[in-house]
Amino acid sequence: MSLLFFYFFATMLVLSGLVVILAQNPLYNVLSLVVATFCLSNLFLLLEAYFVGIILLLVYAGAVLIFFLFVVMCLNLNNPSAFQNQNRFKISGWLLGSCFLASFFLTTKSYLLTRSLEPSSIRGTIEAIGKILFTEYVLPFELTSFLLLVATFGIVSLAQGSLKSR
Repeated sequence: MSLLFFYFFATMLVLSGLVVILAQNPLYNVLSLVVATFCLSNLFLLLEAYFVGIILLLVYAGAVLIFFLFVVMCLNLNNPSAFQNQNRFKISGWLLGSCFLASFFLTTKSYLLTRSLEPSSIRGTIEAIGKILFTEYVLPFELTSFLLLVATFGIVSLAQGSLKSR
């Protein structure tokens, strides 16, 4: 059953990644990136890296990409062509809902299977990730946080400049 989920989420990840690259509308690019992040999070859950999967879903899909979506929508308020074809949104909604339902069942199944295990025997725990992150990967971790800080300032200044030009 997990092999079926793997192929489903891997296919969705590749397709949504292609839409991120090939779509002409920035709104579709960001929404496809949200779907790609959701699928990647589910792949981490399949690998039993629960903490990485949930953090990826909460931080990136839940915060960073929604913030990007907000900025893109602020920049393209005068573009009504983005919302002309409502059928695409209905199909996307059904697809996203089915992905969420599959993810929910997969997470519930994984939780029930790992509930009887010792906490130290579960891979992908916070303790294991913390040890690796703050011993071997301190420099990349700090550089990534600096890069995200610079990107946040860039997005805010871009959004502020577009609001002043109106």
